Amino acid sequence: MNLLLLGSRRALPGVRYLSTQVSDPFAGLSIQPVKRPDTAAYFTRKPKFYDLLSAISNLARQHPLPRPNAANYKRGKWVPRAELQAKLGIKISPREHELLVRRLSDVSNLRISDAGERETVELYLNQFRRGYVHAETVAKDETGATRVVEKTVGKKSNNGRRGFQDHLGRWHAFGRRKEAMAFAWVVPVDRPTTAAEDAPAEPKPADPVVAQAPVDLELDPDVPNAPEPVPEPIKDIDNVPATAHQPLGDVLVNGKPLAEYFFHGTDRDSVLFPFQVANKVGHYNVFLKVSGGGRTGQAEACQLAVARALYMSDRKAHVPVREAGLLRTDGRAVERKKTGKPKARKSYTWVKR
Repeated sequence: MNLLLLGSRRALPGVRYLSTQVSDPFAGLSIQPVKRPDTAAYFTRKPKFYDLLSAISNLARQHPLPRPNAANYKRGKWVPRAELQAKLGIKISPREHELLVRRLSDVSNLRISDAGERETVELYLNQFRRGYVHAETVAKDETGATRVVEKTVGKKSNNGRRGFQDHLGRWHAFGRRKEAMAFAWVVPVDRPTTAAEDAPAEPKPADPVVAQAPVDLELDPDVPNAPEPVPEPIKDIDNVPATAHQPLGDVLVNGKPLAEYFFHGTDRDSVLFPFQVANKVGHYNVFLKVSGGGRTGQAEACQLAVARALYMSDRKAHVPVREAGLLRTDGRAVERKKTGKPKARKSYTWVKR
C-alpha cells in the first residue's frame, strides 16, 4: 500500500514517497469559489435593513451630536413602518422601526458646518420623510445638452388628525380621548340676513289684477305664506354636501341630535366649547362619528376633533382656539390594575397570619 505524505517530513525507513505535489480535488468539477460578501450584514437575517441602519449610523458618527432631547424623536415626520416595508421588500418589527427613527432623528439634528455637505445629508434624509416623493426630471443646460436633475418634491397628505378639507368642501379632523375616538365634519352655513336687509322695501305701484286659479297654501312651497318644508335628518355623513341646508348650528352625533346623544349638560358644553371660544356659535353644522369609551371620553374626543377642524378652516380667525389649548391631545388615562392588588395602587390590609 502506497502512502502519500504531504509537506517536508523526516525520511522514515521502509516508507516510499510517491509525490510532493498537491492536486486540486475540485479541478474536474464545475464549482466556482464564492465571492466575499460586500458587508458584514450579509450574515444577518435582514441585510437590507442593517445596511441602511449602518449607513445612517456612520453619518451620525462623522459629526457632533446635539444634546439628547426626547422632543426630537418625532415618529410622525418619518416614513411609516408599512411604507418602509414595501420599499425595502422585507418585514420590519416595531422595535426595529423605532430604532431607525431614532437614528434618523439624530442625523437630522446634526451640527454640520459645511453648507454643501448639509444639503447632501438633507437630500438623503428626504427619502425617509413622510409625504415626500423622490423624482427625476430632464433639463437642458446652456449648451442645449440634456442632463438628468434629481430633486425631492414635497407632497402634502390628508392628515385627518390635524384636519383637512375633503373633496366636498367639508373640514374633517380626528380626535381621541382615553379609549374614545371621534371624527368630525364641519360645514359652514349661510348666516341670516341683517336687520337692514330685512327692512321692508318701498311699496311699488300695484300691477293690474289678473284672474288666477286658487292656490293651496299648504301644498305649494313657492308661495311666500306657505309653511317651509321640514328638512329630513341626514344620517349618512359621507354623502353630505358642503352646502347642506340644515337648521342653523345643527350638531349630529352618530346621526342623532346632540341633546339626544349626550344627556348631561357638561358633555354638551364640552362639544360646543370650541365654538364659544372662537365666537362662532351657530356658524357651522357639525357631523360627528364617535366610538369606544364612555360618554365623557366621547365628548372630549369630539371637542378635540371639532377644535382641529374649526382651526384648520381659518387659522387666522381662530387663533383663540389654539391659545386656549384646545388643539392639544390629553394623553391621561386610567392606570392599569396591578396583579395582587384590588386596584391600580390600592393594597389589601396586611395580615401577619
